[in-house]
Amino acid sequence: MAALHDSIRRTVARHAMCPLDSRVLVAVSGGSDSVALYRLLSELARSDGFEIAGIAHFNHQLRPAASHDEALCRALAERTGCAFFTGTADVRALAGEARLSIEDSARRERYAFLHITAEQCGATRIATGHTRGDQVETFLLKLTRGAGLSGLGGIYPVRGRLIRPLLDVTRSELRSYLQASGESWVEDETNADVSNPRNRIRHVVLPQLASALGPAIVDAIARTASLAAEDGAWLDELAAERLAALAVEADDGVWMSVGDLRALPGPLLRRALLQAMKARSGRECAAVHVEAALDVLAGRARAAESPAGRWELLGEKLVLLNLAGWAAPAKTVAVPFSYELSIPGEVRVSEAGCVIGARRVFRTRSGKAGMQTSGDQRHQALIAAPDVERLFVRNRRPGDRVRLTGGGGRKKLQDLFVDAKVPRSRRDTMPLVTGPDDGVIWVPGHAVSADFRVGDAKDPVILLTFTQVGERA
Repeated sequence: MAALHDSIRRTVARHAMCPLDSRVLVAVSGGSDSVALYRLLSELARSDGFEIAGIAHFNHQLRPAASHDEALCRALAERTGCAFFTGTADVRALAGEARLSIEDSARRERYAFLHITAEQCGATRIATGHTRGDQVETFLLKLTRGAGLSGLGGIYPVRGRLIRPLLDVTRSELRSYLQASGESWVEDETNADVSNPRNRIRHVVLPQLASALGPAIVDAIARTASLAAEDGAWLDELAAERLAALAVEADDGVWMSVGDLRALPGPLLRRALLQAMKARSGRECAAVHVEAALDVLAGRARAAESPAGRWELLGEKLVLLNLAGWAAPAKTVAVPFSYELSIPGEVRVSEAGCVIGARRVFRTRSGKAGMQTSGDQRHQALIAAPDVERLFVRNRRPGDRVRLTGGGGRKKLQDLFVDAKVPRSRRDTMPLVTGPDDGVIWVPGHAVSADFRVGDAKDPVILLTFTQVGERA
C-alpha cells in the first residue's frame, strides 16, 4: 500500500494542505472513503509534521441506520485514541423551512458543524473524503447544468481551511486498503438509488463512457476538472477584486456603475454579478439569474428577480435591490478562517483573495528599516515583536478591538470598518494579523496596533506585507 500513501502525500504537498504543525479535523461519515481518510492521515501525520485534532461526525437524521453510523465512528475514535465530535440536525425539516433541497440543506448543516467544531478544537484544517470518482461525478453533473469553468472545476483541493487529500485516488483503492487493514465501514443504501442524478452518473453513465471510450476516460475527466478549477479560481479572484472596487452598499441594496460593469470582460462580468448575489442570499443563485441581470444591464429588460433581490437599471447604475425584510446580520453568516503565519513565511488567504507575508528586517544606523517602504498601510506594516516566532491571519471575531496610535484608545473593529466605509459584505472576509494571544496587530489598509509600534531601539522588526492576488508581477 506504499503507492497509495505516496499518492496522497504528493496531493497534500502539491496543494500545501497540511503545513508543519497544522491540526487536522477529519470529517468521517462511516463510509469507506472517510474511514480510509482518517486511517491514512493518521499514518501520514506520524512522519509529516501535522496532527490529527479529532474525528467529526454529523448525523443528518435522514436514514434509519444513522445512529449505527455514528456508533461506528465513535468506536473508531475510541479504538484509536482520537477525540470525537458529533453534531446532528433534522435536515429534512430544515430543508422544508428554508425551501431548499434535502441535499443542499444537508451540505450546509454539515459544513457549518465542521467549521464550528474546528474553531472549538483549534483545528487549522478540515479534511473530507472526496475521491477522484466524486470529482468526475461532480464535473459531469455541472456539465449537464451548463456550468462555467468554476463549476466544472468541481471539488476544489483546498477551499479556505477545507482540504481534500483523496482527490487523486479511487474508491476501489481505498477499499482494498481498508480490507488489507481489517478495518470495517458502513454502506449507505441510498447510494444505489439511481433516481438520484449523482448515483445515475456513477452506476449508469460512467460505466457506459468507460465501455465506449475506454477506462482512461475517468482519468481524463478528472484532469480536465483540475485544470478548470485552477483557471476558474483565478478568474473568481479577479472578479472579486473588481466587484470590491466598483460595488457600493447602501441601505436599499448594492449600486454599481453601468459603465464600469460594461467595461469588464464577459467572464469577469458574469462572476462579479454572481458574487454580488451570493453575498446577499442564503439560497442558490444560478446561471439563469446571471443572464437575467445581464439583460437588465444591456437594457433588454426593465428588471429581473433573483434569490438575492431585484435587479433594476436606475440611470447610470445597475442596482441589486434588497429583498423585503432583508437584513445583513440575519442572513450573512461568515465562515471563520484562520491561518498560521511563520516568520519568515507567507500564507495565501483564499477567502480574501490575498497573500500575507512576514519577515524580520534590520534597521540602518539612522534607525530606519533596511528596505524600501511605501508607507502604505494597505500593503505593508512594520511591527516591533522581537520575541514572537509566529503570527496568525484570520477574519474578525465578536469583540475584536485594536489599540490606535495617537492616544486613540482601543477601538472596536466594527466601528473602525464603519468609519472607513468598508462595505458590510467585505467586513467578514477582511484578513487580520494577530499575535499568539489572538490580539489584533494589523488591519491591512486601516490600522497597526499601538502595542506593536516600532520605537527607536535598534532591535530587528517584522515587516508584514499584503498582496492582493493579481497585483504581483
